[in-house]
Amino acid sequence: GSMLISAGCSFFLFLSFSQSAIIALQCMFCAVSAAAWNGIEVVTVELYPTSKRATAFGVLNALCKLAAILGSSIFASFVGITKAIPILLSFTALVCGGLVALRLPDTRQKILQ
Repeated sequence: GSMLISAGCSFFLFLSFSQSAIIALQCMFCAVSAAAWNGIEVVTVELYPTSKRATAFGVLNALCKLAAILGSSIFASFVGITKAIPILLSFTALVCGGLVALRLPDTRQKILQ
């Protein structure tokens, strides 16, 4: 849910033109996306059995770091052209991530093998 809300914040950032609205949306985006990323970190660890948790967490954390580096460099190249492309790419990635997160299995009260 937080990823979808942060996607909405990024999309409305594209539509807002006043400086105060942009600052408010950026603050809301940062707060909600921090909750989303912390939730993803917890859920990814809980999806795997104990014997594979450390490896799974390490692989997923490495992929997140790689994606952050690639995202920063790609977005930096697009900002010189137009600001609409990075905002819409962020919106698309967050919506896709939020929809995929809704499909995660519920492992509460289940013993993982």
